[in-house]
Amino acid sequence: MTSSSFSARDAAEWCQGRLEGHPDQVFQSMESLEQAGPEHLTFIGQSAYARQFSQSRSGGAVCTEGIHVSRRSDQSLIWVKNADLAVANILEHLAPPPPLPAPGVHATALLEPGVTLGKDIRIGPYVVIQSGAVLRDRTVLMAQVFIGRGVHIGTDCVLWPQVVVRDGCTLGDRVILHPGCVLGADGFGYRFHEGRHVKIPHIGGVIIEDDCELGANTTVDRGKFSQTVVGRGSKLDNLVQIGHNAAIGKHSILVAHAAVGGSVRAGDHLLMGGGAVIADHRVLGAGVQVAGFSAVVQDLPAGEKVAGAPARPGREFFAQLRATYRLPEWIDTIRLLEERIAKLESSAKNDSQ
Repeated sequence: MTSSSFSARDAAEWCQGRLEGHPDQVFQSMESLEQAGPEHLTFIGQSAYARQFSQSRSGGAVCTEGIHVSRRSDQSLIWVKNADLAVANILEHLAPPPPLPAPGVHATALLEPGVTLGKDIRIGPYVVIQSGAVLRDRTVLMAQVFIGRGVHIGTDCVLWPQVVVRDGCTLGDRVILHPGCVLGADGFGYRFHEGRHVKIPHIGGVIIEDDCELGANTTVDRGKFSQTVVGRGSKLDNLVQIGHNAAIGKHSILVAHAAVGGSVRAGDHLLMGGGAVIADHRVLGAGVQVAGFSAVVQDLPAGEKVAGAPARPGREFFAQLRATYRLPEWIDTIRLLEERIAKLESSAKNDSQ
């Protein structure tokens, strides 16, 4: 095997799966079922894809237990409780290590007096760190990162190129910020007075709790007085906007282009689909799910699943949507009924004469 190849036995060990097939079968990488060839391992997490496997060119698959999957003699199967999680385990072994800066501080980085650095820090080219900032052990700042005054960054964090963390923000441990992420920009606050918009200063900060990951070009605005908070373990996709003073609960998922208005309070395990929005000052209970491109304009109780604009209970929204699709049919039916009624009325009128 080459340095990048792996055996079916290796993959089964990495994800603690049960191997059915050839332990020494060699794979070069993982691939989707549609694109996989004999040198690829794929995965099957749903029954809909299981039927396609034996007709595919793939050399093997990681499969969720309970799904019926047929294989050819030249194919291997690795049975696991959850194929998606198993793939994550395999990819952790296959992923090349990221190109981290060398240990220490790059010669082109600019650190103002009063910066505190922990052990085993890596600071890349052209990084700027202002006074009073604190970076804990093993944190990595890639090229051109900007860290403002008084920022606190925990251990084992990774900030990718051109991340901006403005003054007064706090990051917990193991936080990942992808390229272009901005924390602590001013909240969007203005008041119209005497014919012009007067800017309201924002003197609060941002708290990103432990184990959060924020996607490329995602923004979290600073609070007006207090803190904007993203709860522990939350994952924000690219181009997500969190407004000033908002508080997002723990282990939430916000997909690309989701936007949370100012002063929103959302419980743990919030789920927002792509392009969904929440209006200012709304309160959402734990476990709320908002479908993509929906607009939440009122408070929602815990566990509510909503869709549409304005957002309403999912069953209600989809029932209305199905009814909308039938409108052309109903219009034709109404037209026929009108013609029949007109004929009946005409016939009755003639009979009365």
